Amino acid sequence: MRSRVSVIIPAYNARDYVAETIESVLAQTLPAGEVIAVDDGSSDGTLEVLKSYEPSITVLAKRNGGPASARNAAIRHSTGEYLAFIDSDDLWMPDKIEKQVAYLDAHPQVGLLFAEAIMFADENGERVSRGKIGYTGDPNFRQLLFGDFIPNSTVIIRRSCVERVGYLNESPELIAVEDYEYWMRIATSFEIAGMSEPLAMYRLRPGNLMGDGSDIDKGLTLSLRAIREIERQFPRMWTETGVDRNLLFARLFIRAGYAWKQKGNWTECLRKYADALRISLKPRVFRWIIAASLLKRWS
Repeated sequence: MRSRVSVIIPAYNARDYVAETIESVLAQTLPAGEVIAVDDGSSDGTLEVLKSYEPSITVLAKRNGGPASARNAAIRHSTGEYLAFIDSDDLWMPDKIEKQVAYLDAHPQVGLLFAEAIMFADENGERVSRGKIGYTGDPNFRQLLFGDFIPNSTVIIRRSCVERVGYLNESPELIAVEDYEYWMRIATSFEIAGMSEPLAMYRLRPGNLMGDGSDIDKGLTLSLRAIREIERQFPRMWTETGVDRNLLFARLFIRAGYAWKQKGNWTECLRKYADALRISLKPRVFRWIIAASLLKRWS
């Protein structure tokens, strides 16, 4: 029996990984109704790898426009009731679609469903686990404001989400957080839910890891952009969620400072703490700074 799921795979210069990704999608215990892979202007032969899987998958090719543009192209071409996303270097557990379709069928109020993911790296010919990611508490829009805890390649949404909130934002300013902005936008109109089991594997690649700490400042900047974009669209969100805007922004700066502390760079750490205090001088901010400075783990 075929499912009602359309699988969306954006691919850019993923020649060395995308075949394994596709194999994990085609090996599902409940097969997808359609698998749509979009080559986003690759220059490394990715398109040829994708075409080798036709007609088992549908391949679209376009000029480079970023991951949001590639995902949107696939969404427009898709027909499924459910849309499942996977990045071109990640993997799915064999029963990922089966379990998530069963959950969504049983919970019609949920618009977006995600799960945990196992992080892994290929080192010296061996596949090494690096722990799990994914929030397993009570996910909602308010929680998302404090950080993106949704692993992209575990997400499945209803088509009604697209019909209600539109497509992913293709602005160059949001590249790398276009998914975070989209999850928040969906969460303003639908319930979101998480499954407390790993249904995907998230590949850590050397090109994705910036050991000099530049990822800390970049991550902070991009998170602030995504939140401000949601704020622009939903100006009443602070009142409706009860979140103090200045406290939230201060906490994001403190989190960045804590990350710098973990790298042993107290100069950058203290700079971020000072930025947080410029945003808010409420007692809670001082308590957060003290905790982030003294505790081995803080978030």
